[in-house]
Amino acid sequence: MSKKVFTDATKMSGGRGDADAIVVMEGVVKRFKDFEALKKIDFKVGTQEVVVIIGPSGSGKSTLIRCINRLEEHDGGRIIVDGTELTMDIRNIQEIRRETGMVFQNFNLFPHLTVLTNVAMGPRQVRNMPKAQAEALALELLTRVKIPEQADKFPSQLSGGQQQRVAIARALAMKPKVMLFDEPTSALDPEMINEVLDAIKELAAEGMTLVVVTHEMGFAREVADRVVFMADGEIVEVGTPAELFDNPQEERTKKFLSQIL
Repeated sequence: MSKKVFTDATKMSGGRGDADAIVVMEGVVKRFKDFEALKKIDFKVGTQEVVVIIGPSGSGKSTLIRCINRLEEHDGGRIIVDGTELTMDIRNIQEIRRETGMVFQNFNLFPHLTVLTNVAMGPRQVRNMPKAQAEALALELLTRVKIPEQADKFPSQLSGGQQQRVAIARALAMKPKVMLFDEPTSALDPEMINEVLDAIKELAAEGMTLVVVTHEMGFAREVADRVVFMADGEIVEVGTPAELFDNPQEERTKKFLSQIL
C-alpha cells in the first residue's frame, strides 16, 4: 500500500480524497464545561503518513489525539477511523480501538506482570490468540524494539526508556492500522529520549501510519510528512517540516517557534 500525504491545509478538511484517509475529523468540537478545548477541528491522516502535532501546552494537542480513539468524547463534528464513524455504540468504539494503538506519556504497564505477559495480554484477551502464539508475537515485537532480553523482567526492573519501548510493543501487538503517540518522551530522563524516538522512527520507516504529539522538534523535522501547529484549540498552520519550521506563515506559529528553536 502506498503512502498518502495530504500536502496542504485545504486537503485536511472533508470532501474529496477521504477514501485515501485513514483518520478523518470534520468540524470536531470538544468542551470541558465552559472551556472549548477543540474548536471545529478539520484534520486528516493519510495511509502510512506520519503527522506530528506541535504547539504550546494547553493548545489541544493531546485532546485531539485522545478523541480519535474515544479516550475523550467529542461534543460535535464527525470522527472516522478506517471507514468507521465514531459513535456512542460501544461495539463501534471497540472496533476503532482495535485499529488504533496508543502510547501515553506514562507507560501504563501492569506492574505485577512480566514484560512478555504485558505485551501478550492484548492479543490473548481481545483477539483470542492462543497463549503460545501471543507470547511468540510478543517476543518478536520486543525484538523489534530491541529489548528481547527484558522479556522475563517486571516493569519496575526496567529504565523509563525501556518501559516506553515495552508500551510501544504492547500497542503494536494488537496489529493496529494507526499508532497514536501522546508526548511519548515527556516523562523520560534526557538520556532515554533518543532510544524511544529511534523506535518510533523505525515504525515510520516501516510504513506505519503515525500521529505523534511531541515537543521534540528535531524528531518532527526528521520524521514527519506533515507538521500541524495548534494553539488555543485550533489548527493554526500545517505544512511539511521545511515549510513550517523554515518559512512559517502565521504569526502565532512564528512566535511559538521563536521561543523554542
